[in-house]
Amino acid sequence: MLKPKHLRLLVLLGVTSASALVVFIFFPSVSDLKCVALLTHSESDEPIPLPANCLQTAEVPVDSVVKDLENERHRRGLIFKQWITCKTPDQPANLFAFEHDARWLPSYAPESYQFRRTVVVLRNAVPAPQGSSVVAEVALMPWRMYFSQVAGQCDGKFSVWR
Repeated sequence: MLKPKHLRLLVLLGVTSASALVVFIFFPSVSDLKCVALLTHSESDEPIPLPANCLQTAEVPVDSVVKDLENERHRRGLIFKQWITCKTPDQPANLFAFEHDARWLPSYAPESYQFRRTVVVLRNAVPAPQGSSVVAEVALMPWRMYFSQVAGQCDGKFSVWR
């Protein structure tokens, strides 16, 4: 007969083993040790390089740009983080430094860039109404989507994120 102390240890070992097995089955990128750096630093707040006349904010007046960017975020299954607004919203798109930073990869969807889990969706594809200061939306990619994206590609195109 097992002592209660040994029985608890055996149950704890079984639960830990089962949890590890579930993680490796449902999140295969965790088992790839090369991906650990991408997964552990995936939500770090990497500052988004913006022009001097732009800032990030959580609140903006709702207009057609905001609605279109929200629809795009929902369509792609992203999580809202913030808006990027500029005092002179008609500035050329190439003024955003992240578009020329090798760590900010162009996303599979046009007019968006991604660094780890952070995705910036630019307004360039959306005709802006007169006076809208919103130029982009900052969103987060959900964990499960991010895991499946980087799985097996940690030494490939995502190696710049280490």
